Amino acid sequence: MICIISYFSGAIRLVCFQRDGHRIRRGVSLIASILIGTLFCAGLDIVLQHPHVSFFQAVTSGLVCLFIFRTRGNVAALMRITD
Repeated sequence: MICIISYFSGAIRLVCFQRDGHRIRRGVSLIASILIGTLFCAGLDIVLQHPHVSFFQAVTSGLVCLFIFRTRGNVAALMRITD
């Protein structure tokens, strides 16, 4: 259940990202679209097929969701490497 909530909430947060003056970069937009599709399909796969989800998959999906919400859905900030 944790994986389903994490995947769907992360995908919805990415879809609801407000630019607020940030410029549009095609590469980052493409990566964001791929990430949204991947998260949505992963959550849908668990809902429809009911596979066994391991503890580590649940932790990974929770961390991805946490990072997405921490950056407020900004994929460019997710990809940024700072010292």
